Formats: sequence, C-alpha cells, structure tokens
Amino acid sequence: MRYASLLLVGSVSLFFAACGGGGDGGDTSDAGGGADSTDSATGGSGSGGRSGSGGRSGTDMLFTDLPGKVRFANFVSDGTAGVNLDFYWGMTIADSELIGTIAYGEITEFMVPRHADFPLLGADEAHYFAVVEGETEASSAQFLVSRDETFVAEDVMTVAFASVENFSGDSLAISSTNFYEHDLTVPPAGMAHVYVWANPFEQIDGGDFVLAGADELCGPDRGESGGANLGAVSLIPAAATGLTLFDANTEPACDSGLEPVTETLQEGHSYVLIGEAASFDISARNVVLLEVGLEN
Repeated sequence: MRYASLLLVGSVSLFFAACGGGGDGGDTSDAGGGADSTDSATGGSGSGGRSGSGGRSGTDMLFTDLPGKVRFANFVSDGTAGVNLDFYWGMTIADSELIGTIAYGEITEFMVPRHADFPLLGADEAHYFAVVEGETEASSAQFLVSRDETFVAEDVMTVAFASVENFSGDSLAISSTNFYEHDLTVPPAGMAHVYVWANPFEQIDGGDFVLAGADELCGPDRGESGGANLGAVSLIPAAATGLTLFDANTEPACDSGLEPVTETLQEGHSYVLIGEAASFDISARNVVLLEVGLEN
C-alpha cells in the first residue's frame, strides 16, 4: 500500500482533469487521526440504480481480482441526515462494476479489490468511485468520491468516509481516511489499543475535539502512532468499562462524554472509536466501536 495514494491520484487524475473532473487535495488532522483526502462534487439526481454485481449490460471493460482486502465505512451526512452512497469499481458509470449501496452508518464486510482494464491504471491498482444512491447519469466530474489504490497481498484496509466543509460550493464534499490494518502494532499485556476517528464531528461547532476514555480513566496513557494511519493510540485496560469519547476541553477534565459503547474490549486487540453524527448537531453525536486487525 502506498500512503501517498490518499493525496495524489497520479496519472489517473490527469485523465479526469482532461474530462473536466475535480482535483484531489489532502490534509492531516490530529483530532480525527490519520491522513484525509477530500473530494467535492455536485452529485446528480438520477432515477434508480442498477441491479446485479457487474457493470452495464454490454460493457467491454474487463475486471479482475487484485490481492489484499478492503472494506468501506460510510459516515457521510448532508448536514441534516445521513446519505446513502452507491459505490463502483471502474472509471465511469457506463463501464463499471457495482460494489453496492452503502447505507449511512454501514461498515461493509471485507471484499476483494477489483482492477479495471483501463490504460492509465497500473496492473496492481483498483479505482473506485461513489455517487448518491440511485444516481446513474453522473459524469466523472460529479463523483462524490474518486480514488485509486494500490494493493499487494498483505494489504488489509478500511476506508472511512465523512463530510467536510465545501469551500467551493454548497454541494457535498467528502473526506476519506485509510486504516491500514496490516500495520497495527501489538498492545502490551492486559491492554487493548484504542484509536479515535472523529472526522464526522468536524462540522459540529464545539464538538470535534474528543479523546478516548473509560470509567475512572478519562486520560489514558497515549502511545506513539500505531502505524496504521490512525494517529496516536490510547492504552485502555481490557477490563475497562464505560468506553467512550470525552470532550477534551471541558472542566473538570472529562466532565462531558458521549454515551458509552456496549461492547467489551479484549486483551491484545485493537479498536477504533468512531465519532458518528447523522446531522451537524452536537446532540446527534454518537460513538461506534470498530475492531480492527482481525483479518491479519
């Protein structure tokens, strides 16, 4: 896996630029953890999706399996509600292979990445894109997400999506963060590693600066970067209860926290506390616990 693939689409971006597509940018946010890449597009209003697991009937595009595993997590909101997205392998809707509709809040199962036989894609690259559910007429310039990734056999990757502010218009803008699960470090005895991905909180005024914690443990020891593009890791005893996200700027410390997750931690395992919100309202904030590294 190449970390720079989040920031530079390379030769494929030149193709979309020639077709009138939007550019890609990237930033790094300590609050959310890891590196983000952002797309913005208008997003059309097509009439109905496509059934089946392949592209349009009669497409000449050839798709083949690549090594590695990938899954997708959709936490994109339009500000008032979560947005369902249709994801595809390929370069255009006309020549594509439907991954499926990923509902708001859904984290898919791991899947095999698919390579489209397109001249500007390397033999080890897969390109995926996303549109609003039901859109079938969007051009590449209207894709809400458009990314290519390089895959090798050891790659196990989760790609999580959230909304970000669109400074160039009033349409949806989406950032993505890759969790490189094959790079996770091993927690010490009796401990679990807990990371934070709170990018869905970034458009909530006063609600985006959060830290992991648990009952009687609002400031757990912080380790170095866990090596998975998820930022610093919190060391949480596996026996801890009340695991949640706390607002970092409250006084006294950890006085304001979200509803704890119901799942329990296991010694030696790694997790991501995902800050989820279906609208840009501080009262809508919620916490989802995702275990990572199980596929390694």
